[in-house]
Amino acid sequence: MRHLAKVIAIGLFLLAGCTTLTVQTDYDTSYDFSNLKTYAWLEGKPPSNDIRINNSLIINRVVKAVNRNLQAKGYRLVDKDKADFFVNWFGGIETKIQQETIDTYYGYLGYYAPTWGYRGYWPHYLRTYTYEYQEGTLIVDIADSQSKQLIWRGTGQDYIDQTQTPEQITANINHTIAKILEGFPPGKSVKSR
Repeated sequence: MRHLAKVIAIGLFLLAGCTTLTVQTDYDTSYDFSNLKTYAWLEGKPPSNDIRINNSLIINRVVKAVNRNLQAKGYRLVDKDKADFFVNWFGGIETKIQQETIDTYYGYLGYYAPTWGYRGYWPHYLRTYTYEYQEGTLIVDIADSQSKQLIWRGTGQDYIDQTQTPEQITANINHTIAKILEGFPPGKSVKSR
């Protein structure tokens, strides 16, 4: 019975982990984003020191997803010297620990016994389970091409399933980038969670 309860608790945690994407954006409120039409990628600095992220498989997936989303919004990829803004991205994976406490108290079970009056309670048990999981963070930065100053940043964080296929990894990156870039340019879209 204990094993079944633990399996159910872990299953619920993993199921909840599939929908944990959170997205935040920050931007320069004085910047006029309406003048932006063309972009180029910044190069040089790797997106992470973590080899799980800093490899051509992940880099290519992220770049393709960003390009697809920006071009769907009408922006054109051009050479650096012709770009209105620059795009770059960074990523990280962090090990996290979560504790879940399960309370099995179901309330008062009342019954009447003539010699004792009303009696009875269900047993009350608390169990705490500890889970270790991986949380990924993906950051998309947009900088003005003239001043080289950051004008917009989108951040997405989500639980990482270590058993994903390459197709699932690609789908998750595409989904995360789409949600992050929903907030670009500011004022033209609804923030999502």
